[in-house]
Amino acid sequence: MEWVGPTWIEVNLSAIRHNLAAIRAFTKAQLCPVIKSNAYGHGLAAIGMFFQLEGIKRIAVSDLDEALMARRSGITIPILVLTPILPQQAPQAVTHDLTVTAASKDLIEILAGHGQARGRLVKIHLKINTGMNRIGIEPESALEYAELIAKYKYLQLEGVYTHFADADHDPGYTHKQLKRLLAVKSMFTDFGLTNLIWHAAGSSAFFSHPESHLDLVRIGTAIFGQTRAKLPPGTNLRNTWNLYTHIIQVRRVAKGEPIGYNQRYTARRDCFIGVIPIGYGDGLGVIPNNFDMWRHLRSALLHLARTPHIVSIDGIDFPIVGKIAMGSSCVDLTGHPHALGLYGAVAQVRARRTTINSRIPRIYTVNGKMILIHWHDQYWQPVIANNQIYAKAVSLPTAVEIIKRRNQDG
Repeated sequence: MEWVGPTWIEVNLSAIRHNLAAIRAFTKAQLCPVIKSNAYGHGLAAIGMFFQLEGIKRIAVSDLDEALMARRSGITIPILVLTPILPQQAPQAVTHDLTVTAASKDLIEILAGHGQARGRLVKIHLKINTGMNRIGIEPESALEYAELIAKYKYLQLEGVYTHFADADHDPGYTHKQLKRLLAVKSMFTDFGLTNLIWHAAGSSAFFSHPESHLDLVRIGTAIFGQTRAKLPPGTNLRNTWNLYTHIIQVRRVAKGEPIGYNQRYTARRDCFIGVIPIGYGDGLGVIPNNFDMWRHLRSALLHLARTPHIVSIDGIDFPIVGKIAMGSSCVDLTGHPHALGLYGAVAQVRARRTTINSRIPRIYTVNGKMILIHWHDQYWQPVIANNQIYAKAVSLPTAVEIIKRRNQDG
């Protein structure tokens, strides 16, 4: 057995199941969970397997590397790769039966060649640029691309989709984008191209633009309890992710003394400072850097006005103070009644999920009970000893059985 370590992430599978049910109740479209960016910090391998065992028929990922990781993790359902691949990646996409987003004729022809060479049917989704102006083909070219795909025996046009640019804030522009996609659909229908999967809505549009559900909805953040959209009456989404660590030192710091690098913070009173072993190297407090002077000034002013990063201990919130270092951060524990006795205490840290390092173990729970750990690219079974979490290595088939059994048990 191995000690899990001072820092871990708890992923609540019961909450994810609840959110899935809430989303399914709001649409007749097929649900396609998007598990890009390590499943938004929840762990792509275990979450993908969980969705498969929950009866999900298709998932989506950002790029080929994520898709290959999903396949290595035992995920066998169709995987839509949202970012167009490069020609060098086509052999792996075909070998691993991935559904590819196409936005170039060259790629279509290359996929056709690899499909024929391997005797494998390659499924393609065309992405239509309706106003994001990032990835996709123009609406007026869509039929031409569909005809090209139809020329090849080992290619199948399975779906057509678009991506909304501002579904959170601009319903008018979102409606315009949807109208452009539906015009393409009408053109395809007139040409006899039916039985395709049409999709547009992501998490941002799902609740606020139900007319955009079409045949399939791509849901990412909402499954994990986060959405900017106003939820329908009676619908609630649960938090699915929590980051925990331990206090590794507590010290007294006198008023006027600096704390951390660059003397960025000075104690405003006599205080108790706790140290947690997590910092920007783990993704805590990461803010993109740039070298534009005015942007840098704006970022600095926002930093001064921003609510500090918060750590919770025994249900009490405490601010992180001073500059966050690579592997540690300082917490002002002065308000805690037993501050000096907090060495070794568990602290919950609020952080952005997608920036937190994938090396930190993910512990999966069902109904509050730990069932599985994913750590160092393998599965482990949790063992509690002396109030500490230890991990015992298990095989992929065993991990699948654990998730399957817990799903059945509810």
